[in-house]
Amino acid sequence: MPKLLLVLSSLALMGGALLLGCRAEQEVAATPAPSSALALELGSPASSQVPVNEPALLAAASGSASPDTDIAPGYTGPIDPQWPPSHPADLEVELKAARILRGILRRGQRPPRESLIAGDTPGVFAEQGRIGGFDYIEVVLGPITSPDEKMPLVVLLHGRGGRPTIPEGPYLAERPLRLFIPRGPDHLQSGYNWLATWTNSGKVELLSRSLAGRVDQLMPAIEAFAELRPTLGKPIVAGFSQGGILTFALATRYPAFFAAALPIAGWLPPGMVPTSRAPGVKYPFIHAFHGGDDHVVPTEMGRKTVAELRSAGITVEYSEFPRVGHEVTPEISQQVRAAVRALFSRQ
Repeated sequence: MPKLLLVLSSLALMGGALLLGCRAEQEVAATPAPSSALALELGSPASSQVPVNEPALLAAASGSASPDTDIAPGYTGPIDPQWPPSHPADLEVELKAARILRGILRRGQRPPRESLIAGDTPGVFAEQGRIGGFDYIEVVLGPITSPDEKMPLVVLLHGRGGRPTIPEGPYLAERPLRLFIPRGPDHLQSGYNWLATWTNSGKVELLSRSLAGRVDQLMPAIEAFAELRPTLGKPIVAGFSQGGILTFALATRYPAFFAAALPIAGWLPPGMVPTSRAPGVKYPFIHAFHGGDDHVVPTEMGRKTVAELRSAGITVEYSEFPRVGHEVTPEISQQVRAAVRALFSRQ
């Protein structure tokens, strides 16, 4: 792919003018003022990349992987349930409240304790922007004196056909938490999509190559956001379905960058599973979650990925939920939030 210079926009973090969910061509114009540390080129992330299993990718391409299945004309594949679950807060209201708060802070005034406008939800701050070619929303949950204070960071990745929303909390009870929620770049029905195909399409080689390319595009945006926003420690990445697949890939392809990875209903296709640990690299804590009756991202594929990673010497915890299909139940959500709290409590 051609190299594109990643230009960070100071306007992006002040709300911008791009509404997530709008047409893709309505983008915020960037006004660069980054430090040299942020002058990342897309396709050349700063973090060390762990090579993929190229022989397995070639085997998939040569036909030794699963053959293509017949797909009905016009079928666009499964649409995932929305994840993370949406907070009752209204995104448009919170974006407007954030602009008011920014104005108060620029004038050197203390933010009021009460709601800034009608419908504003206490403990929720939301802005939107574009970075590294990805639209996103930034959400801060919890008590803050300024959205620019240093705090832990979680990257949340939606599923196929989903979109960024203000996520339901709480994640941390006594201190604020920053969430970076990028949007898949491709339109799919009423939502957005990350990859060129889906797990059960039978297009294994296409899925593997699409995943490798998308992860290498997304990683510089995550790095740049974590550098631009005051971040405490290494970030956690979590995602569901396609977001879970991306989570597995980010954690194993760029292991040094993350403190932990929490994939839900995810797996890694052939060629994307490392055959051994990268020497001298500390891998993130990985805890995978999967429904025991999932047929969209089949449970056995998640189990196989966990077994392959363990065989490669990478520690993975695995929780399976009997009689649960392709969904994130309240129990799974509670366990993911508990994992986030436990991980950040150690910082």
